[in-house]
This record gives sequence, structure tokens and C-alpha cells, in this order.
Amino acid sequence: MTMAVAASVLRWGFLVAGCAVLVAFSIAALRRRRAGSGFGQLVEVMESEWFSAGKVFFAVLVGIAGSWVSAYVGGARTGLAEAVPVVFPMGIVASFVVCRYAREGGSPMRVKVCALVFVPLTFGAVMTGW
Repeated sequence: MTMAVAASVLRWGFLVAGCAVLVAFSIAALRRRRAGSGFGQLVEVMESEWFSAGKVFFAVLVGIAGSWVSAYVGGARTGLAEAVPVVFPMGIVASFVVCRYAREGGSPMRVKVCALVFVPLTFGAVMTGW
């Protein structure tokens, strides 16, 4: 029972964090739009400072692959309709971490591999199994 509680806490934690990133980006985009920025500039800001759509998509695909691998090893395979809502908020948070860390001049390759491959793979395998 404790594993199920931990899985539920992680799911809700990533959901809240993903929503917080989206709300914060929306507020920043609205402020920049009112200041006169065009939509092209807003997209550039989103891709460089907040989260990249390609990185989110990649993290979601890796998370789904993790859930299918765990089902192959032993368990029931989850469908896309169940797996995507679980791993999508995690993909937003992972992309946000990579964009922010790369912007600050950190070691982006290690962070990318960790945030976009290892964490989604593990998260997808654990979360969709409960």
C-alpha cells in the first residue's frame, strides 16, 4: 500500500509542478505580449527559457516506452489514454529543468540525459504500473 501512496504523491506532484510551469509561462507571455512582443518572439522565449515542445514530446515518448517495458517484463500494458496523462506533466517539468539549466551555463548533456531519458523511463515504468 505504501508504494501506491508514493506513486500517487509523485503523480500529483508532477501534475501540480507541470501546471505551475504552464501558469507561470502564461503570465510571463501575457506580460511580454502587452509590452509589445510579437508571437514569434514569444515562441523563441518559450523554447529557450521555459520549455521546448520537442523536449516535452521526447520525454513523454520515453515515459511511455518505460511503461511498456515494465509491462513486457511483467505486468499489464497500459494504453496511451492512461499513460500520456501520467507522463505529460513530468515531460513539461523535465523540459523546464533542461532549458533552465542549459541557460545558466551548466553541463547540458548530463542534465539532458538524466532529465529527458533516465527520469521519464523510470517514472513511466513505475507510475503506470500502479
